[in-house]
Amino acid sequence: MHTDPEVDMIGQDAGGSERISIITFGGLSLYHLNSPITIMWESQKARILFCYLLISYDQWLHRDKLIDMLWPGCDPVAGAKNFKTTLSRLRKSFSGPRSINPIMTLGEAIRLDFGIFSLDSSQFKNYAQTGIKMLARGDIAAARRYLEAAQDLFAGAFLPEEPFDNYICAERNELERLQHSVLSSLQRVYQLEGNDDAVKAISFLKAVQTNS
Repeated sequence: MHTDPEVDMIGQDAGGSERISIITFGGLSLYHLNSPITIMWESQKARILFCYLLISYDQWLHRDKLIDMLWPGCDPVAGAKNFKTTLSRLRKSFSGPRSINPIMTLGEAIRLDFGIFSLDSSQFKNYAQTGIKMLARGDIAAARRYLEAAQDLFAGAFLPEEPFDNYICAERNELERLQHSVLSSLQRVYQLEGNDDAVKAISFLKAVQTNS
């Protein structure tokens, strides 16, 4: 593992260690203090709604947008009723032994309460984009820390258990493109540092990714 302790604290407040960690790379799973949390989803639609909110994560999504995503072409009245039921079921899914309300609302917009959660794909984006910027600025040491931290987080495809959902597939493809940029940037970092073995290792990873 390359993750730097300083990088780990970026974007986290003092209570960050108490957050529920959401893992999306390699399959959806949740952990609290390194112990897995089992979520008994009240419905498949409730789970998919949660996944859509993971994609937007810290952004507000209007109810009508989510209705269109979940039930494209649905009658507005029926869609509103379906959404109300599904949102209630999503909340109920988190009413287990460690009961929490995962959703924040603002009028007719909702998002996940990211004060409760940390999300691997969001952290990956942050580390990857920062590392690429640091490389462009010529700060090689900082670029390597961020890029290696991003690489450590990318542990598989984004939500692979949902192979056909259009919105999840679009996010998966975007994350894979960003991962390719991470590998290319890391290869450049190692070239500048004269680390030939690491350059070869990255070349191998890029070839595996291209052929997968």
